[in-house]
Amino acid sequence: MHDLVYEDLHKLYPDLMEYVKISVIQSGDHILNTFDERISQFAELKFQRDGIEVKTGSRVLEIKDNAIVTKDKATGQITEVPYGMVVWSTGIGTRPLVSDLMKKIGQTDRRALATDEWLRVKGCENVYALGDCATIEQRKLLEDVSYIFALADADNSGTLSVKEFKDTFESIRNRYPQIDLYLKRQHMQDVASLLDDSISQKGGRPVLLDIEKFKSALSKVDAQMKTLPATAQVAAQQGEYLAWCFNHKTECKSHPEGPLRVRGEGRHQFPPFVYKHFGQFAPLGGERAAAELPGDWVSMGRSTQWLWYSVYASKQVSWRTRALVVFDWTKRFLFGRDTSRM
Repeated sequence: MHDLVYEDLHKLYPDLMEYVKISVIQSGDHILNTFDERISQFAELKFQRDGIEVKTGSRVLEIKDNAIVTKDKATGQITEVPYGMVVWSTGIGTRPLVSDLMKKIGQTDRRALATDEWLRVKGCENVYALGDCATIEQRKLLEDVSYIFALADADNSGTLSVKEFKDTFESIRNRYPQIDLYLKRQHMQDVASLLDDSISQKGGRPVLLDIEKFKSALSKVDAQMKTLPATAQVAAQQGEYLAWCFNHKTECKSHPEGPLRVRGEGRHQFPPFVYKHFGQFAPLGGERAAAELPGDWVSMGRSTQWLWYSVYASKQVSWRTRALVVFDWTKRFLFGRDTSRM
């Protein structure tokens, strides 16, 4: 928006530029609050230098014909912000098709369809959902703790050795992605690290775990469960996952590739969906962007914008669309944006 106004429209309507003001109203304490704090601060400083007003901690109460009514979350003060055009970007709503389906299957108290780890809609048979219209309800470890304990306790002794604990969790960890998240964030080497030193070793000798010690070792893992972001990256990976499942349905029926069934016998037909985060970009205008990539790597500035161009072009579905996108960028660089209808 800022680039369009100050790079193109100011040439057509120079006398109106004194009336132009761009404001960003954010209910959170910072803009881009899902990104690294360094990116959020960089974006706020850039917008301030560009003359963009950033109002954080302000909740929109109402949009009138010529003003936006906001409430400051800290002071409770009500303010009216006059406007000529509003761009609303606070999220998505449920489509009528999805809403009707949710009513029929009893998911009326939700904002999105609930699916399991295989993207199957709960309450329906042979119905799958992916993308923004659905959310995955991960199974909690503590809900299955007695079944997992029984699975690991092959000799029915009522206790587990550290080896039995480790072997069982290696075979079912794909079923519970929160395990890997917890191990990564706690910088642990393997699933045996879930056990406290006082539990796994005593006097230099391995000790046995009963059901209570087993629960204690797993009590913090479920806290790592989070909903997936409503991004194209998630939807694309879900689409690829479902395509793989459908294409391998016959062979996986006779030779299942999923994890061990905790509440049954055998294996699941397919491995559950696991999201792999490859990073995210935030174009900020003025040929600058910010990127947050795996490994706590953050990049900001002009070079990041060119990295965004290359990634965006590479993600197009065909060479034809890549050529069209690059051609449009080239036209904009040379001649500016198309303002013939303004």
